[in-house]
Amino acid sequence: MKNERGSAVIWTALLTVFVLLLGSAVCYTSWNTKRMAVSYGREAALRLAAEGALEQAARQVEQQPPAAKLAKDIMPKREIKGGYGTITVRVVAVEQEQQAWLIAAAEEKDGDIWQRHKLVRGCLEKREKEGGFVYVWKGRSR
Repeated sequence: MKNERGSAVIWTALLTVFVLLLGSAVCYTSWNTKRMAVSYGREAALRLAAEGALEQAARQVEQQPPAAKLAKDIMPKREIKGGYGTITVRVVAVEQEQQAWLIAAAEEKDGDIWQRHKLVRGCLEKREKEGGFVYVWKGRSR
């Protein structure tokens, strides 16, 4: 009878340790999932900010008068306040023979130890028009 009481205490202690380890694993998984969700939200905010700036710059270039020289710095740096902090956005243009590439960069101004940024680019095609040429938006590059 005495031996059976000792084994019951050992089994109870082992079960308690097992439950504590299982609880710790669940807490860690929950914490890590939350961090991944926040990280995904920050990445999505950066991507959307870059895509929005690219579309805005493309519309601006399409609306400029024919034969106007395409400026290298289409959209100078500007800051956007968001739910995940401040994002700095900038759009530059690189001209080639019959096309121009717009490159939008969005980066976190403040964040944690990881400095995040996103680059998005799109193409504009040069087309002849009375008195010069115009740019026509061809779309984003993947």
